[in-house]
Amino acid sequence: INAIQDLKETLRPWKAQGKTIIIAEHRLYWLTELCDRVIYLRDGSVEHDMSMPEFCRISPEILRKLGLRTLHLTNLCYRKEQSRTEESFTLRNYRYSYRSRPASVLDIPEVTLPRGGVIAIIGNNGAGKSTLSKCLCGLQKRFGGNCRCGESVHSRRQMLKKSYLVMQDVNHQLFCESVEEELRLGMDEENEAEFMRVMDSLELVPFKERHPMSLSGGQKQRVAIASALLAGKEFLVFDEPTSGLDFYHMERTAGLLSSLGGEKTVLIVTHDPELIVRCCDYVIHMEQGAVKEQYVLNEVGL
Repeated sequence: INAIQDLKETLRPWKAQGKTIIIAEHRLYWLTELCDRVIYLRDGSVEHDMSMPEFCRISPEILRKLGLRTLHLTNLCYRKEQSRTEESFTLRNYRYSYRSRPASVLDIPEVTLPRGGVIAIIGNNGAGKSTLSKCLCGLQKRFGGNCRCGESVHSRRQMLKKSYLVMQDVNHQLFCESVEEELRLGMDEENEAEFMRVMDSLELVPFKERHPMSLSGGQKQRVAIASALLAGKEFLVFDEPTSGLDFYHMERTAGLLSSLGGEKTVLIVTHDPELIVRCCDYVIHMEQGAVKEQYVLNEVGL
């Protein structure tokens, strides 16, 4: 939220100078005080062209029918609780610094989280969220922390086998010649029913013969999310999974991630409050590489 406010304050002087600014965006709440005009595209054609005041008068119901997100974050609310689920896992000695930056970017001596939860990892840019995700998945070679699940203690190498990370830039993890090949590549065992369920849920069936790199940014994200869901890993980590998704596909993705709760442990690095209230049941709030607070989400209102 703070970074978005900074972006708004960067754009305001440009607008005041008379520059033309075009923003392609799905998250609308930060644009209502900045933009003058809204153009709504469907299938490559302009379906609506209106002023921002006109757009702001559209009801939430019509926005949803158009596949658009909320204009006001005040419509989203939740209550914090401090209770814990019975099953949990503990991350210990989660400390890390990059060679180019001697100061620690991650400093978490110990944190206990719900096993089988859908956990949002929130915080400002540079808070250590992505570093935490990479350490959890065993991707940082100089990392020495561990993860305790019940009586078992998993090292970095073991977590590498138990985890799957969907990166923010999914272009780095799409390798195959077709969407279908991409999704089957990471499956630990053939399960045609589950394969089709995930493909259908994320509306990827029409693209199954397409090359992944020929898809739009949001479609690529859905392919990467589907790959994670089919990988059969115990820990699934998503870094900004909905940044390129419209309301409809954000909601479908949220439903899929929510359905994994209890079966998998899902961690979502996100700045998307609309996603959080739709699928997460727990939140870690990070600042300066440490956990500032953690809490259960309950009684969500949209």
